[in-house]
Amino acid sequence: MTSPLLRRSCALSVGLSVLAAANAAGELVVFENTNPDLETLTYYQGGNGLEVLGQSLDVTRSAHDQPALGELPVGSFMIAWFQGNDRRFGDWIWMGTGRSTLVAQADEFVDVIDPKTNFPVGYRAPGDFDDGSEIGEDSNWAFGWVAMHTSIPTAPTDEGVYFTDETFTIGLQFLMDDGFHYGFAELSRTAFDPNDPLSIEFRAVRWGYETTAGVGVPSVGSAAALLMGLGGVRRRR
Repeated sequence: MTSPLLRRSCALSVGLSVLAAANAAGELVVFENTNPDLETLTYYQGGNGLEVLGQSLDVTRSAHDQPALGELPVGSFMIAWFQGNDRRFGDWIWMGTGRSTLVAQADEFVDVIDPKTNFPVGYRAPGDFDDGSEIGEDSNWAFGWVAMHTSIPTAPTDEGVYFTDETFTIGLQFLMDDGFHYGFAELSRTAFDPNDPLSIEFRAVRWGYETTAGVGVPSVGSAAALLMGLGGVRRRR
């Protein structure tokens, strides 16, 4: 069996190679979250007549230059909380995107037991690029929402079903004037409290995008994090 250290070393080597190849043709701009007002991404809220505008994150802009509440520009994503029709169906948290923007989805479905039928239903989580794989044309792009969490009562524990790890990195594709660009966002989340349906908080740690159309980017979850500020990677606050 391959040791965890060897697997991490192999992933790092692959990530370094990808980063060097990708940035030979472009520049990866990375932003750090230095804005206390952006500590968590405010939910969009809906369901049962509820409509609350939330805070999106634009991966092409710095922490102090983010969209106003309710704005969903090109290159942005948002997180939405939907209240279930009643307690039998639980609440759901989803990730959506701004104009002309797609989010990468996981290759495998996550099964959730439907409380109406007691049969499993598959849902797509956001793709997690913490392994250093490239975000680019061949990523599995979702033409719709991806699931983040549900408090559905058929979940195996009181914490519901998580569709992401505590830290994860998403990939985005968005259309600008010169073609398709690729970006990422590294996020962290807190745990779910069954007594508070809005208890999960999502924080954007860092994000960025490739300034050259058509050039893929690695995730900052691995090799890119080590190379910020070096050749081809420009770090901004």
